[in-house]
Amino acid sequence: MKRLFIAIFLIICCMLFSEYNKIDLLKDNPTISNDSLFVLLSNWNEYEKPESTGVFLQKENVINDTLTAPYFIHIPQNYDHANPAPLLVYLHGGVGRKEFIEDFLEYTHEVTALFPKEVQNNWFFLFPEGNQYTIWWELVGMENIKTQIRNLKENYNINDNRIYMTGFSDGGSASFHFALTDPNLFAAFYPLNGFISVGSRVTQKPAYLPNMQNRHSRAINTDEDSLYPSSDMRLLMELSLLAGADLLYKEYWGIGHDFTYADVDIPIMVEDMKNHARDIFRSEILWESSIPEFSRCDWLEITKLDTLESPKEWQKEYNIKMENKRIQFGFYHDEKFEGKGVKVRDVIEGSTADSMGLKKDDIVIKMDGKDVENIEKLSGLKTFKKRGDKVYLTVLRDNKEVKLFGQFPEIEYYDAFILNKPSGAVKAKYWGNHFEIETSRVEELAIYIHPDMVNLKNPVTVNINGKEVFNDHTNIDREFMIENFLKNFDRKAIWVNGIVVGVEKD
Repeated sequence: MKRLFIAIFLIICCMLFSEYNKIDLLKDNPTISNDSLFVLLSNWNEYEKPESTGVFLQKENVINDTLTAPYFIHIPQNYDHANPAPLLVYLHGGVGRKEFIEDFLEYTHEVTALFPKEVQNNWFFLFPEGNQYTIWWELVGMENIKTQIRNLKENYNINDNRIYMTGFSDGGSASFHFALTDPNLFAAFYPLNGFISVGSRVTQKPAYLPNMQNRHSRAINTDEDSLYPSSDMRLLMELSLLAGADLLYKEYWGIGHDFTYADVDIPIMVEDMKNHARDIFRSEILWESSIPEFSRCDWLEITKLDTLESPKEWQKEYNIKMENKRIQFGFYHDEKFEGKGVKVRDVIEGSTADSMGLKKDDIVIKMDGKDVENIEKLSGLKTFKKRGDKVYLTVLRDNKEVKLFGQFPEIEYYDAFILNKPSGAVKAKYWGNHFEIETSRVEELAIYIHPDMVNLKNPVTVNINGKEVFNDHTNIDREFMIENFLKNFDRKAIWVNGIVVGVEKD
């Protein structure tokens, strides 16, 4: 009761300051104990009542001097700034486009309207906008999304343990990528018509299926999807389950690369979300990593690798060969072109279009002699082609018709995931104040401490590979706690200290 009184009193005292000033004021106040500061941050509720609710607001995230990313938020009609609300992050498809989507507000309205009124009226929605400079699975794009979430949490009372990510096409692929590499902010993931290995293949950075043990995912694909058919995805979903993924997978048949199953499936998806809150204190974590950016899951972080060592038997590689049947010309079209045909904005080097001699500013008007009015018609004509088929395009170049002849590449096989770096893995579990850890190709790791996990009055013990490497008390580190809180504004994941331990070689 005394702690609660202190917390309430301090909040009242700080009401005239900005969030950063309030926290700095508390941090530097010697009369506030570490325990009291922890309680205050954990119960942080300094949110102003918004001017209006049931509205969409456009915001901007300034990434650097030359790049600013717009995004929209939806404040639910029933939002009460005194009570935390769930947040749904929705990622759009076609993220590789040159410009941000025009009329994006209309898109946000359409997506929000797909969800039950209960969700529309009580949940926040976040709609990041992406382009070729903020692609969802590139580090800049991932940090952009996380910064937008942090900004939202700083200004609105968001339920830290009920933040969900979903999206269609590229948005679905990105949802998978976050689940594989950086799940920490999220409770669960809901990829729609995405492909689990896109992020790994495009960035040429590894992603490890066993990491999907740490969060729930529910994925959907369709059988007539020309980009990511369920027949391909099914193979990788089976492999994910073999790797221990917490995964539900569903297919809809008779549907292409579109979201026409939304009215049937979204209510099911929402019920699944309600059943999956984030649990950052679960007693077991398995995490595999090869790069520093993807080294942490909740209370466990791999801080140094030992890749000269051989992997342990339990650190298995999960990958399969996939058949590439996809038909692509390999050029970007000009979305602003309003004439008849498809105007070429850029040609990908080494592609079919490049080998045919297609050039920037060409206007494709026919494929195999059939009229091409727009990009949809060209995409439709491609569905009748298969790998190895010949093709010719008629283009307008300098107001003259030119015929270009080419051939789509033969069927090829590729690794689903890019596993081009040696990785380390950790299996960790705890009970009471004791941590039991197994490592594979890891030299050093960190364990992050929260008072809800361990009793700070008792010593913490850590065994790694059967050897005790730590046995001591750990206390609240004030600077560490504040820095951690300001980074993500996460009231539930306030890590108060970290234990860094080396792995002894056999």
